Amino acid sequence: MRKRIVLGILISFFLLSTLSAASSFSGYAGGRLNYAANPEKEQYDPDLKLQAFFMGQFNFTQNLWSHIEFSLNTGDLLGQSLFHETDSKFQIDEISLICRGNLSDFTNYLSFFLGTYDPIGSDIFLQRYFNITPIGSKITENYLGRPGSILYPHFGIGIADIAKLHSIPLAFGPYLYVNHEDDKYYVLNGDLRVASVMRFLTIDFAVGIGIPLADKYKGEDVLIAVEKVYWHTGTTILLGNNFTNSLFLQAGVYNASFMASNSNSIVSPKDIYLLIEPRLVLRDAHLNITLFNLPPDTVKQLLFIEDTLGININAYTTTSLAGINSFTYGSHISVGLIGKNFLTIKDSLSEITEKSYNINISPYMTCNFLSGELHLQGTIRIMEFFRGRADRAISIDLGYRTKF
Repeated sequence: MRKRIVLGILISFFLLSTLSAASSFSGYAGGRLNYAANPEKEQYDPDLKLQAFFMGQFNFTQNLWSHIEFSLNTGDLLGQSLFHETDSKFQIDEISLICRGNLSDFTNYLSFFLGTYDPIGSDIFLQRYFNITPIGSKITENYLGRPGSILYPHFGIGIADIAKLHSIPLAFGPYLYVNHEDDKYYVLNGDLRVASVMRFLTIDFAVGIGIPLADKYKGEDVLIAVEKVYWHTGTTILLGNNFTNSLFLQAGVYNASFMASNSNSIVSPKDIYLLIEPRLVLRDAHLNITLFNLPPDTVKQLLFIEDTLGININAYTTTSLAGINSFTYGSHISVGLIGKNFLTIKDSLSEITEKSYNINISPYMTCNFLSGELHLQGTIRIMEFFRGRADRAISIDLGYRTKF
């Protein structure tokens, strides 16, 4: 059924594009190769893995366009051979159709989407509606397409209706969508989002609830029964801007629940997201200090962070070289507690051993190459030397992104 829905939407997009002589296409794609030792093997076993993404926008008319995005995350490409089958995860992240209406006091954007649309935590909403440069934390970079990490996703099949005012820099509107985040039932979600971009303040805030649509009550068939209600919220705040000293904040809770038998909200520590990042700027030199508490599923997708709780220091500078418009080099230094969160940090500090925390150093460089951006990074895991696993201490990443 899902495959038929996706196929139907793709066919509809194709037919729409053929109806307009003014249709156009733009895209953004990238990939990252990671070379490291397999941490699950006792003997040295090198892994070569690939992350890749593709994002495209089809402009059918001036006021009608669509987005499509998909990503690929492979297993070890060296397990058998480059020319044999490799386990991988292919995911359609977004298919959407956006209709714009220009009114006297505001511009209205009505969207129909399938997948993850304008997720909270990503700055893609701010880029699309306010045309700003990215503001997300560099520790949340990845090569799976969606910019930054996600506090909680607008995931499923649904609609969104966003109004952007002309008189002040403000955008707001509701989202209504259905997904299957509950183990048993489909969930009907309703969210409200508000965002604003000013010279020294950027804010993006959303809050919503999800209602599992149960069809049984005490073993009996019913039309709808509500046993519990999920709630989720998230915000991104930048005090300052990309050219000044600033403070970047993110916080969110995903799918906390209220149940009729319990008046208190049930919040799992693994669903709490917290990031505090002061950013210091001195001409071309930058220093970002990040305190983070991230969900395990988020950490798995990131480039620089491998633990759920810790601190990261990112020092870098941007300059110009002959033949290269932009050349950035720097290093991340990260200290993380393995498998911990801020609710358990008090007990963790009294039980620290060499196996309970990581210290990683990740020097990197980024430069323009051909029509895109080339990224080269190495990671040195200091604690692996003390654990007698020096063969697992070093990994290398090579990434490339381009727009067309």
